[in-house]
Parts: sequence; C-alpha cells; structure tokens
Amino acid sequence: MHTEEVQQSEVHARAELYDWIRLLATLFVVLGHSAYLEIKTTYGMVDYDLPLSLAPAYNGILLSFFRLLSSWVYGFHMPLFFFLSGSVLGIKPLKSFDDFVFSKIHRLIIPYYLAGILFMFPVKLLGGFYSFASVRQAIVIFWNGGDSGHLWFLPSLFWCMLLFVIIFKALQRLNICSVWLVLIICEIISITYMFLPFDFLGMKQGLAYLFWFGLGFLFEKYRKKLTFKPLQSLSLCIMMGIFYAINMKYSLLDQFFTILLGIVFTIELSVAISPFLLLIERQYNYIWRILLRRLFDIYIFHDPLEYLVLKIFFDRKLLETNFGCYLYFFMRTIGVILISIVIGNFVECISGRIKKVATTQN
Repeated sequence: MHTEEVQQSEVHARAELYDWIRLLATLFVVLGHSAYLEIKTTYGMVDYDLPLSLAPAYNGILLSFFRLLSSWVYGFHMPLFFFLSGSVLGIKPLKSFDDFVFSKIHRLIIPYYLAGILFMFPVKLLGGFYSFASVRQAIVIFWNGGDSGHLWFLPSLFWCMLLFVIIFKALQRLNICSVWLVLIICEIISITYMFLPFDFLGMKQGLAYLFWFGLGFLFEKYRKKLTFKPLQSLSLCIMMGIFYAINMKYSLLDQFFTILLGIVFTIELSVAISPFLLLIERQYNYIWRILLRRLFDIYIFHDPLEYLVLKIFFDRKLLETNFGCYLYFFMRTIGVILISIVIGNFVECISGRIKKVATTQN
C-alpha cells in the first residue's frame, strides 16, 4: 500500500511539473503569435501597414520589449510542445497500439477538423484573412493538411506520436529497451523525412519534430535523477538571460542550440516560479483548475482571434493613440486568452448537454 502511494505521489509530482511547463508553453505560443502583421498561405493572407501617425507607445520600451520576446519564443516554442508531449507520454506505460491510435484520433485529429471547419475558417473570414471565394478553396485542401494555420500542430503531433510508438514497441519486441537508441532512430528520421515520396495531413511536418518528441520521452525517463530547486533554477534563468543578451549581439547559437536552450530555459523557469504557481493553486484552486483545463482551448482558439483584433484595431485606426497601442497589445495576448477560455467553457457546456441528451435517449 505504501509503495502504491509513493508511486501515485511521484506521478502527481511529474504531472505537476509538466502542468507548469505546459502553462508556460501555452503563454509562449500566444506571445509568439502576438506580433505578426503579415501572414500568407495558399489561399489567404493579411498584410497590415502601420499607420503614418503611429502613437509613440507602439515603439516605446514596453511594447518593443514584448515584440522582442515574441521573436525570441518563436525560435523554439513549437519544438517545446513536441518535447512536452514526449515527456507526458513517458509518464505511464504505453497503451496497446490500437487503443493508443484511437485515443489520439479522438484527442488530435477530430479537434483538428472540428476546430478548423467550425471556428478557424469562419473567424479568419471575418478577420479578412480569406475572401468568400478563397475560403472555399482553402477548406478543400485543409482536409489533407493544407491551409491549416496554427492547427497544423495537431495532425503533425499525431503522426509524430504514432511513429514514435511504432519504433518503441518494435524495439520492445526485439527485447531492446534502450531509449537512447530510440532517440537516435528519431534523429535519423528527423533529418531524412523530406525524402518521403508522399505526404498526408501534415505527416512530413510531424516527422521533422520527431527528435524533440523523443528527447522529451528521454527526459522523463531520466527526470528522477535530476534535482529541481526554485532558487537554483532562478539562478540558471538569470545566467541564461545574460547569455541570451550576449547571443543577440554575436549570434553564437545555431537553430539546434537555440531550440535546446529555449527548452532548458522553460523547464528551469517553470521550477523557478513554482512557489508562486503553488500559491495560486492553494489560494485560487478553482480558477487554477479552470486555467489548466483550458490550456488546450487557448491553443485551439487564440490564433484565429488575432485576425479579428488586427482588423478591428487597424480599421478603426486605434494605433494612433497610446491607449490604443496598449489595448492592442492586451487584446493580442491576455484578451485572446480570456476569450478562448470563455469559448472553451461554452463548447464544454454544449457538448455536455449533447452527451446528456444522447445518453437519456439511449
């Protein structure tokens, strides 16, 4: 009984660490999407020019700093999500292959299509990203992964997870239990995937991140041997922050090490702020639970809302005032997060009622 309680405590501690990282990763992806003015896909685009009478606040210290942060997180925030997904996968023993595939279809592929057709395309149409003619063409290629916007991550993660589990279980059948070998195979695939003669629903894009997914799985397997203390992590974050400042001037890091350092920084930062997060969890447990439950919804809904914010603020010339600039930044970050949470609660309420009616009828 004592052993079982210890195991449950360890799983909770791991889940808690990954909750903190997931929270930061979600905030990072919103921040990464908060600064663009120009985006182009096959059938849609936006390209906004700043007004000539732009208010000074836009190029002031505060908003310039956040645009710098947006550029920084854009260098690693998606590999971070794949890394985190691999880490979470390693918490518990893998399900049977059939159960695993069906659970990921339910978790990733179905939301991809539903969120795309019922939310992303209508909202982007309102935001001026598509015309009525081009949105129909975009929807056609969306079924095979084209014009999928930020939702590309969902099917790409599905393929990444699927291939990783195939590799892992195949090696298990050969009585090979080396996670390092799995990681090496993942890296080989990550650098050779472009030679595949076919692609379907973001498969190639998913395979490009297979190494980072495998690295996350490896991290979980060795996590117990690592020590995470808030003060030590804070010190490391400060040192990495200094290094980042130096790197901005001299460009010391290539893409691989930019991603790796960004992942390490996020892990250490999550530990450094963990006392604050634990305080919030104790004092405002209900709000904390809602926030964690809505992190997936924030990812799903926030990016299409950015186009509405762009259209409203540029059509109404709100960036010509300092207040408008600050409100613009708020809406592209905190605002889209809050609206996404509201939409997530609404969707959960509606789906709950539908399930209740279906259960009653059966």
